[in-house]
Amino acid sequence: MQVHHIGYLIKRMNKALSAFEYLGYRRTGAVVYDEGRDAELCFLKSAGGGKICVELVAPRRTSSLYGLLKVYKNTAYHICYQVDSIQEEVVRMEQNGYRMFREPEPAPAIGENASVAFLMSPAIGMVELLEMKQTRD
Repeated sequence: MQVHHIGYLIKRMNKALSAFEYLGYRRTGAVVYDEGRDAELCFLKSAGGGKICVELVAPRRTSSLYGLLKVYKNTAYHICYQVDSIQEEVVRMEQNGYRMFREPEPAPAIGENASVAFLMSPAIGMVELLEMKQTRD
């Protein structure tokens, strides 16, 4: 597994973008609405060819994530790991105490060939798994 990004739960996209840009991060794309999560998402990378990627997640009031925002406010809340196979990794992680709470689903903000699943660990909280399906040309 390799870290893909750190997810930040935020209240206001524009304010968070400004704050991260002040710290030297640059957007890797536009702000995207993710219907499945009912939230606006935007990815940023650290400046100078940095390898740190941040996902800003601004849930709408109707999103299942909104309750987390009410409790934790603006905060980092998950780490996303890129894996070769979500299904295989979920089995392995569940054998080690993780519990999946969101089935694999498309991740349009990452790409049309991306899918993600979310798991919880009693020791470390939320973990996201990302699988990028290979396309044949």
